[in-house]
Amino acid sequence: MILKDCHSGIVKYEDKDYRVRVVSGINNNPALYFKDDKLQDVRMKDVHVIFNDNIKGCIKARCEVVVHKNPGYPRMQEYWMGECEIIEVIEIIQRQQDIRASVDLSVQFTSETESRAPFFGTITNISAGGIYMVTSQALTIGEELSFHYSFKNTERPFRVMVLWGKLDESGENGYGLRFVNLTEGGETAIRGYVFNILREQRAKSREGM
Repeated sequence: MILKDCHSGIVKYEDKDYRVRVVSGINNNPALYFKDDKLQDVRMKDVHVIFNDNIKGCIKARCEVVVHKNPGYPRMQEYWMGECEIIEVIEIIQRQQDIRASVDLSVQFTSETESRAPFFGTITNISAGGIYMVTSQALTIGEELSFHYSFKNTERPFRVMVLWGKLDESGENGYGLRFVNLTEGGETAIRGYVFNILREQRAKSREGM
């Protein structure tokens, strides 16, 4: 079974990204539910789908998707449904096995691939593999950002790339990003920071018992 715990993804078809709800099926054939009401009955051949799996990570796969009207509409909110066959896993992009910690870090980001002004975002989850960030700024999949932060004793520059996005429960935009060209020193600083955060959280939990 390729997907373990996947509920969302992105279908890249004809230069457009379609955000979908994912329902895992048997034989690696998940069902994809499209919110875009401008679709039509179509067989999407040899398309790339990025699955956001909570256990295995961000999985990029080559797929064939047969789109037709959702028989569950209007009970379900999505008008279109896609029967997806995963033909080949191209890459597991994000290292979900890295230990991660919940944080609340306000950071200024600068886009390296778009002509936009620096903006602020809040990192709410971090590991040596990547971060989850909430911001009012709309970003694009594949966009690269840079920021500076002192996770240990020294402030360092970091680069990240947007892998996927969703509407955060806060009402703002939520994005999963992976680190790009992370140096050994930067990775060590992040791992040490995550370890200390988790240790502090465990200590507070024991104090509250």
